Amino acid sequence: MKTRLFRICMPVIAAVLLSAAAVSGCGDAKQVNKELAGRKTGLEYIDKGDYDNAILAFNKALGERAGIVSNLEEDINFYKAFAQIEAGKTQDAIRTYTALIEYDEKNADAYYLRGCAYISTGKNKQAVSDFEQASKAKKDSGAMCAGIYEQLMSAGLSGEAASYLKQGLELKGDDAASCLARGKLYLLSGDYEKAETELGNALELKDQTANLYLGRLFQAQDKGEEARSYYEAYLQDNPNDSKVLYELGQIAFLQGNFEEAVSWFEQGLSCKNILNKRALWTGRIAALEYAGNFPGALDEVNRYLEQYPNDAAAQKELLFLQSR
Repeated sequence: MKTRLFRICMPVIAAVLLSAAAVSGCGDAKQVNKELAGRKTGLEYIDKGDYDNAILAFNKALGERAGIVSNLEEDINFYKAFAQIEAGKTQDAIRTYTALIEYDEKNADAYYLRGCAYISTGKNKQAVSDFEQASKAKKDSGAMCAGIYEQLMSAGLSGEAASYLKQGLELKGDDAASCLARGKLYLLSGDYEKAETELGNALELKDQTANLYLGRLFQAQDKGEEARSYYEAYLQDNPNDSKVLYELGQIAFLQGNFEEAVSWFEQGLSCKNILNKRALWTGRIAALEYAGNFPGALDEVNRYLEQYPNDAAAQKELLFLQSR
């Protein structure tokens, strides 16, 4: 009987989330501890894919010190907006980003992420405006140019995107960060030869993040083994990057190494506070199926549907596996 591929994907949304190590706040220590506890609870719900309860936890945390805005509250609001988007409440997320902007009119990340949210709802004019503000706030950031360029290209706005490609590539500097930013832009624009040169320079300058983009570079050229070597090098310093573990699972899957793919997806699922749980989980289901482990795949899809009952693709997969 012919097998069929269980589509594995997740909504594309750029997430610029602040480091937990950077959060701090002023005020009553008891209140701060309660706020941090609420933040932790919200992240645990995100890890489970329970975005509605994550939002409730973040709101409760923010209520502990109503009227106070420090980098802790900013951090919580970024996570809250991410949960709102994943819960399908994009308009709520836009309001959350707007509140961050009203507090700090130079918050480049809030402008950028609100622009991404506008792109996802087809409000391209508003997105273009937000990206302009984000670029002004981080006018010397090649990384910001790359992010905006990618979002605009994904929306079919190549004319608007071109200026960010030009702007990013014109940024001077021979330091690792500058080489990395230019490499990312060349990669996104499809100029793989120049991308490899710039990313290689960044790697020589000890920027290990270049391994990630070199992995993407070779993956885009269907060179799975080369991509794998760079991804594995990147994981040496970033062992809990669930997105890279997902990509390694995809490479193994496409090479027909389904048992290996299962292992990579499971490693990704074991990470804490993962933001691509559904992609990893559906990847594991597909790999189990193609490995011929139909009972295991059936058990996984039943468990998956307990958390995501409205996933139509998973419902069809359940019917297929029940027929095996």
